[in-house]
Amino acid sequence: MLETDGIPPRLNNQVCEEILCQQYCYRGQLQQDVDVLLLKVNGGWHQLYFDEGIVFWRLQTEQPKALEAQPGDPMTYPLIDMGEKYALKQSVISDYITEPLLGGARVSFVFEGKGSLIVVHKNNRTLLRFLSDRVGV
Repeated sequence: MLETDGIPPRLNNQVCEEILCQQYCYRGQLQQDVDVLLLKVNGGWHQLYFDEGIVFWRLQTEQPKALEAQPGDPMTYPLIDMGEKYALKQSVISDYITEPLLGGARVSFVFEGKGSLIVVHKNNRTLLRFLSDRVGV
């Protein structure tokens, strides 16, 4: 059964102004494709993250900033601009689906004429994939 903590935002048929992905690295090695996914819609930021198969949604009042690593800290949290990487800025989110998986959940964002950004959280690992609608991309 799918468990959600927080109120999922209304994203269908909304313009995605920005989409950022905070990753988690340990000693320079990527551990989580997605630590937190941040979407800006209607001027507001929404956080999506997972823990133990639970989908969490939170509002964020400020522009996200990359976390600064302290000297000697083995953990880093790079902030990747998915809107730029996949040309999703100012694209319409035509559909947004959250589905339960055995041991986790999948959240899919379908961008009109662009493709789908899919976040899979399973067995406490989170992966991100982009499937383009365009042939040869």
